[in-house]
Amino acid sequence: MLVGSAAILIMIVLLALGVPVAVAMAGVGFLGMGLIVSWSTALSQIQSLPYHLTAEYGFAVMPMFILMGSLAVTAGIAEEIYDVAYKWLGRLRGGMYLTTIAGQAAFGGISGSTVVDATVFTRTALPHMLRYGYPKTYAGACMVATGSFAAMIPPSITMVIYGIITEVSIGRMLIAGIIPGLVSAAFYAVGVIIAVRIWPHVGPPARVRVSWAERFAAVRGLWVMLLIFAIVMGGLYAGIFPPSGAGAAGAFGVLVVALARRRLGWQGLWEAARTSAGITCVIFVIIIGGLLFSRFLVMVGFIDSFGPLVLSITHTPLGIILLFSLMYLILGCLIDTTSMMIVTLPFVYPVVKQAGIDGIWFGILLVKLVEIATMTPPVGLNLFAVAAAGKEHVTLDDLIRGIWPYILMELVILAVLIAFPALSTWLPSQMLG
Repeated sequence: MLVGSAAILIMIVLLALGVPVAVAMAGVGFLGMGLIVSWSTALSQIQSLPYHLTAEYGFAVMPMFILMGSLAVTAGIAEEIYDVAYKWLGRLRGGMYLTTIAGQAAFGGISGSTVVDATVFTRTALPHMLRYGYPKTYAGACMVATGSFAAMIPPSITMVIYGIITEVSIGRMLIAGIIPGLVSAAFYAVGVIIAVRIWPHVGPPARVRVSWAERFAAVRGLWVMLLIFAIVMGGLYAGIFPPSGAGAAGAFGVLVVALARRRLGWQGLWEAARTSAGITCVIFVIIIGGLLFSRFLVMVGFIDSFGPLVLSITHTPLGIILLFSLMYLILGCLIDTTSMMIVTLPFVYPVVKQAGIDGIWFGILLVKLVEIATMTPPVGLNLFAVAAAGKEHVTLDDLIRGIWPYILMELVILAVLIAFPALSTWLPSQMLG
C-alpha cells in the first residue's frame, strides 16, 4: 500500500508539473516495475501490452464512434438540430437555455465526445444567447454543462473506455445510458424553468417569431439524427451487430447522408478522418500508459490490499458507492477524466464486484461522475473547451463563476441514479442480444 500510494502521488505531482498524462503514467509504471520487480519484466510489458491492447478487434468501436461524431460536425448536423430546438423553444423565457439543452441532448446521440459537443454548441448557440441579453456567465456555463451529456447519451467514448478496462459489455453500457441521459436533460430543463421564474433576468424571452409552419418544417431536419441513432442503438438493442459493427454502421450512415447532401468534400472528409485518427491515437496512448501503471500496482500488491482496506471502512454496497463517489469528485478536480478512469478502475472495480454491485449500474454512476469532472475547476476539460471556442465572448473566470448551479443539479441527478438503480439497469436487461 505504501509503495502504491507513493507511486500515485508521484504521478499526480508529475501531472501538476505539466508532464503529458500518458508519459507520467507509463513512466512511473515502467520505472516502478524495473526498480521493484525486474527490468526484464518492465521491458516485456512495454513490448507486449501496446500490441495486445490495440490489436483487439472489439476496440474498433472507439475510432468508429469518434469518426461518426466528426463527420456529423463536418456535415452540419449539429446546426440543424440546434435550429429545430431554437424554433420550438427559443420564444420561451429561458428558451435559449432550453434550446441548448435539447440540442446538446439530441446531438449527443451521434457524438460521443463532451469536448466536441461543448465546442460546437459554443460557436453555434452562445452568440445567440448573448444577443438576447442572457448573462454571459450562465450562458457560457450552460455550454460547459450540457456538453457533458455526450458522456452519458450513447454513443459514448467514456463508456467504451469503461468497458475496455472492466470488460463489462460495451453494448449493454451504451444502452444503459439512454434513460439516465434523458433524465439528466429533463432535470436540466426543470431546473432552468424554476430558475428563470425566480430570477427572470437570467433568462429573458428571445422574442423569436416563428410560424407553426416553419416549426414543423424545421422538424424534418431531425430525420438524419433519428435515423443514425436508430441504426446504432436499435442494432445494438436487437442484437443485430456488436458495438464495433454499430459504430461502423453509424459512421457509414453519416458519411452517406453528408455526401448525398453535398456537404462533405474531399477536404472535409480528410479533416474528419485526420481528427478522428488523432483523437483515437491520443486515447489509446493514454490507455496504454494507464495499464502499464496499473500492472505495476498489481505487481507490488497495492490492488490486492486496496479491497480489504475499503471493506474495513464500509461493508455495505451503498457505503462503497458513496465512498468512491466522494473519491471521484475530488479526483475530478485534479486530473482529466480519462486518466482518472484508467488509473483507478483496475483497483476500484474488483472491490465493486466483491461487494456484489452491478457493473452496469456502477458504470453509469461513474459516467455521471465523469460528467461532473468535465465541468469542475480547475481542470474541467469542458471549461477550457468553451473558453477557447468562445474567447470573444467569455473568459475562463466567467465560466467558473457560472458553473456552480449546474454542478448542484448534477449532484442531485447523481443522487437520483444512486437511489434508483433500475434507471440504469432496466433497459440493458431487456436486450435481445
